[in-house]
Amino acid sequence: MLNTSLIQSRALVARQQLLQQQEHKQLAGRIHDEICQNLTLLSLQLSLALMDPKPPPNWTQTCKQWSDLVLDLGQRLRGIINELQPRILDELGLAAALQWYAHSAPKAITCRVLLPENPVALLPSVANELFSVCRDVIKDVLVPNGVSEVTLQLEQSGELVRLHLRADEKSDLQEPALARALDGLSIHERLICLDGSVEISSEPGRGVALVFCVPLSREAVSHAA
Repeated sequence: MLNTSLIQSRALVARQQLLQQQEHKQLAGRIHDEICQNLTLLSLQLSLALMDPKPPPNWTQTCKQWSDLVLDLGQRLRGIINELQPRILDELGLAAALQWYAHSAPKAITCRVLLPENPVALLPSVANELFSVCRDVIKDVLVPNGVSEVTLQLEQSGELVRLHLRADEKSDLQEPALARALDGLSIHERLICLDGSVEISSEPGRGVALVFCVPLSREAVSHAA
């Protein structure tokens, strides 16, 4: 009975995660199709308006201000799209998404990425959730606790994929506080739904480290009964 309840609970959480991923993807697509493209068109129209031979007073300055505003909005929207659903994750996989994240991470933190020589072919749903878990931990746990440098290392060993997340030794973040923060983000439950796990460790002078581990080829439990 307990096992049945556990399976049902995991299946429910997994379905919720899958629905959230789908909603994020659809919203990102709408922002791109309905807003960004129109902003680009408006920017072009404003540029053409600058060429009007008989413009009203201060028209050039006004158009320039509008054009700058449109371009700024477009950049902000692209940032939102990538936060909701990085397109590179769907198109090129987890390794490429981690590299992209390292270059676009918040200014408060520096990320270094170590990747295996051979590609890691995770299922898209698993790759999405593993990336989301890693990003949430960095954004909501490490940065607020003063971590300024992290190293991400992706590796495959047999049928397991491990994503190592090591924080720099300068942080005051301790293992018990990190464990509580992970509980607040439901990290353990999210990984259990992928038949995965998370391990926390700390070494004097080396800071704290996490290892997210998921199976390479097993489907998440979203279809469990």
